[in-house]
Amino acid sequence: MNYFAHAWLASRRGDDPRFALGAMLPDWVPWVGGRLERVDDPALALGVRFHHQSDAAFHTGARFSALVREAVERLSAAGLERGPARGAAHVGIELLLDGALLDEPSGHAPYLAALAAAPAAARHLGWSRPESAPRYERVVERLSEQGLPLAYTDSDQVAERIARTLAHRPRLRVRPDDRAALARWARDVQPEVNAAAFALIAETEARLAGTVPIELRSSFANEVIHIPSSALPHTRLRSH
Repeated sequence: MNYFAHAWLASRRGDDPRFALGAMLPDWVPWVGGRLERVDDPALALGVRFHHQSDAAFHTGARFSALVREAVERLSAAGLERGPARGAAHVGIELLLDGALLDEPSGHAPYLAALAAAPAAARHLGWSRPESAPRYERVVERLSEQGLPLAYTDSDQVAERIARTLAHRPRLRVRPDDRAALARWARDVQPEVNAAAFALIAETEARLAGTVPIELRSSFANEVIHIPSSALPHTRLRSH
């Protein structure tokens, strides 16, 4: 799942914007650099934990797996090598899902509220590199200025972001000659992802049942929660 979908899903489990923000944070780590080593706000920390629970539930779900398998075959048939086809299929389905969820207005306000909470949350985050803190501030500023990430509703922009995401992965990089095929695939599959979006979410929520405590909707005690670096994978494919 990409960061907007994480915030969207988190907002259905708890109404604290810090929780939705925490659910997005692992997807921002590659932009910020370094590792997120400490989260000393319980709502943020629960959100980080929920991110990883959600990803595990989503990526192993039957519907997402089927969409990716079909996408790999279609991209391979269009001429992409197997590695780029697999990378583009995985990233592309996730980004197009963000676009589909953006069509549901109920997710807009929780996402924007999470962004509004992000500047104050900075003091609760500990990074492995000193330059990560100002980078975090710049990411928050850029996303806040952007507002809703409407680029994910545009299949051509999604195709560009897929290629950019994979550009630094030699085995997954999309060749320039394949960009047109990738854009055609994104346009063709977008209606399919739109149609499947809420079934994907429903399957993920069913697999998540019972993983987040009901106390999430109440106030949080002041406690320090340390997030081990092993819980924040850095090999995942992320876009922006």
